[in-house]
Amino acid sequence: MKPTPYLKPHQPHSQPQVSWTLADGNYTHMYFHNGGYYLSAITLGTICQRFPYLIRLSKHMAVAPSLIVSWHRNQARQLVVVLAVEGSQQEVVIPRRRVREIKQLLRQRQVQRGD
Repeated sequence: MKPTPYLKPHQPHSQPQVSWTLADGNYTHMYFHNGGYYLSAITLGTICQRFPYLIRLSKHMAVAPSLIVSWHRNQARQLVVVLAVEGSQQEVVIPRRRVREIKQLLRQRQVQRGD
């Protein structure tokens, strides 16, 4: 893999640098814990391979586990994950195909269900 300019690969046992990502076609918007931002010409799948601590919530979004505050089911019985992003809370609806995987990860990380 070619290195991304200004972005070092994640080293095990080091502080995570990427806070959350948002895919836009073959580009990925990367937001950092320090408030920085970077637009990468690398796909979200490759970014998730480079930073294995990221949890892929959908085909467009991956987040650091520290951002997940809680989860619940909405009125349509969809799984909704609540994130603490940039000082506010954001709700992300999880696609049906990822529900089982995400619920298992949330249980492993002991994220509380907030109804």
